[in-house]
Amino acid sequence: MHREPIPLAITVSSNYIAPTPVSLSTENLALLAEATRALLADRPLAARLDDLFRLMRNRLTYTDARLTCWLQSAQPGTMRQQFHSPDGWMYPWDDGLTRQIALGGQIVHQPWLPPSQTDHHENGSQAPVLQATYLGAPIWWGGRLWGVLELRAMHSEDFDHSAQEFITALLPQIASAIAAEGISQNQQIVPVTKKDELAPWHLHEHEEQILAVLSSELEGPQTLHQLLTLLLRWSLDATGAEAGTISLVDHERGELITQIYEGYPSDRFPSDWSSLGRQRRSWDTSLAGRVARSGRAFLVRDVSKEANLRLAMSNIRAELAVPISANGQVLAVLVLDSPRSAAFGDAELQFVSALCERAAQPLLWALSYQEALESSTHLGQVFASLPTGLALLDISGRVLRANPSWSAIWGLDPHIVEAEFHVPFDLVEALLSRLHDPFRLTEFCVEGQRAPTEVQMATVRLINPAQELQVLSVPTRDSLEQITGRLWAVSDVTREREVDRLKSEFVSIVSHELRTPLTSILGYTELLLARDFEPADQRQFIKTVYDQATHLSQLVEDLLGVSRLDAGKVKLNRWVVALRQLIAELTNQLNAQLDRHRLLIRLAEPLPPVYVDRDKVKQILFNLLTNAIKYSPQGGEVELIVQETRLLPADHPPGRWLIVSVRDQGIGISPEDLSRIWERFYRVDNTNTRRIGGTGLGLSITRALVELHGGRIWVDSVVEKGSIFSFTLPVATELDRRG
Repeated sequence: MHREPIPLAITVSSNYIAPTPVSLSTENLALLAEATRALLADRPLAARLDDLFRLMRNRLTYTDARLTCWLQSAQPGTMRQQFHSPDGWMYPWDDGLTRQIALGGQIVHQPWLPPSQTDHHENGSQAPVLQATYLGAPIWWGGRLWGVLELRAMHSEDFDHSAQEFITALLPQIASAIAAEGISQNQQIVPVTKKDELAPWHLHEHEEQILAVLSSELEGPQTLHQLLTLLLRWSLDATGAEAGTISLVDHERGELITQIYEGYPSDRFPSDWSSLGRQRRSWDTSLAGRVARSGRAFLVRDVSKEANLRLAMSNIRAELAVPISANGQVLAVLVLDSPRSAAFGDAELQFVSALCERAAQPLLWALSYQEALESSTHLGQVFASLPTGLALLDISGRVLRANPSWSAIWGLDPHIVEAEFHVPFDLVEALLSRLHDPFRLTEFCVEGQRAPTEVQMATVRLINPAQELQVLSVPTRDSLEQITGRLWAVSDVTREREVDRLKSEFVSIVSHELRTPLTSILGYTELLLARDFEPADQRQFIKTVYDQATHLSQLVEDLLGVSRLDAGKVKLNRWVVALRQLIAELTNQLNAQLDRHRLLIRLAEPLPPVYVDRDKVKQILFNLLTNAIKYSPQGGEVELIVQETRLLPADHPPGRWLIVSVRDQGIGISPEDLSRIWERFYRVDNTNTRRIGGTGLGLSITRALVELHGGRIWVDSVVEKGSIFSFTLPVATELDRRG
């Protein structure tokens, strides 16, 4: 039975192609008429298409062509056939691209590279040998998809606008020939099929051969991704489906987990398949969800009849979903999609069900392997990411495996540990210059060999730089509970020990510093309450109580200042300040402490104003000047120098800065203590400092206040010669003065 040709062009849309008149050139019209006569000839379809391909070469300079079509069979479902032009290229066609053209419903014209050259071009720098062009056109007619016409040529201009007009006009004629070749089927069936209902159907011999080949491939070792990819591609090729996906089933959460897909556009799924493992969806809405819940295969020949069905794309017309089950439970669901209504029939359902049945046991093995692999990967990630250094040792002390933290904590080259590395011999040798007590580490290892079942713990001290490491050694056993070696866990506890030291010093210093003024206050007030004194003595006692209370108040204020700095609650109230006036006010407050010292002030001329918090700068100067006075107990000169300079430290911010220096002739600071004087509660431990006292907070607070202004503070000192503390303050700009 033949249909009348329709010599009209078509406009492509995602769902329906409406015939639309188009203006063709005389040459195209004549060739179209000749092509139509060839398609309507009383010959087999393959012969007619062969004639068509030859005629098309009179208009198109193409290299080869292929027609993929779906012929209506006598029973429900369709059968895919492919026809090729004579003298085609040796390069294979891309079936995945064919499916995309069919599913997308749009004519596609794009550059084309052979697969091997595509990989070479993407991974290497050399240009490919062959660069061609591709044209793919879906064949829509009468509201349904009949096939895909594909052409390849050497040059892009071979498929110019006129050539594409000719192909567009030719498509309805090809659709008519395909429709006439098959048997018309208008019956619409939407069955829900159980496995036992497929019994009357029998697979053809070639289908049995396909299943035998697939079964042999499935028997080999396969990862989960390899297995599902193989199964999906066999299903697509065997049924002619344009797209498909396989999802695992999570019965506990009632979800489907997409694992692999093919044929869908990139906006439907991400391009990286490995990220799909995180794509979960409820099984309550889709056809695949029905399969997962019921364990039954579903065939929908026209999804427009199913209003409640959620689809991957709007132009899908037919969908086939089959479970992959083992031990009475659905493990995965395979879904095939097509934009052709009645694309799948009972024959396709029977064949895909047989495929899924053969894949059930291999899928169980692959899932078990995947679960073991995931567990191993997770454990490996935990092992590699832990900040604690871990090393697995055998009975002889050889390091079998170590995480990156192991080498980092010991300060070792990771490549040394990767080779034949033994504990303690190689470890002690590598750390010999840093070990505070090498014999302690050796004895720890020997003790582990003497008592292999005991859990051990030791502290190892390193120098240059100073570190304190805590080593935990526990025995390891095999599945028979036999000792196989030891696991070492090494933690850097330097910071924790330092925090403990600071806490102890804080309690010691603060208790001592608070007790001294409190003792004086309590003692003198007790005397004043116990008896009467001469007015002069009473005044002296009260002044002592006042001074000690003031000292106590300053201690409390320092502690509160540290707390506020830690909490980030110290805010600067900046103004343009003349430093000369601020120094004059401060000098008057210090006169009472200068009985044995001489204060020299040197201010450069001219001295620009600074943009600072007045009270905070006053506190900085007060701390440094009182320190200079306290730590030069024999008296001498205390010099305050202020000048503008461009000679700043290497890490100093740019701009205009004043440098303020406080010099004394006191006891000085030893080189080993210089780097630590800025630490909280740290005090240089010698006879003079113990007698002078203090909380060890002043310099820490001073440094924090200087850095809040954007400046830097540093010190130069010589023991028994004195010290020079210097810091910088920002010069006020024109913008600061206007603000």
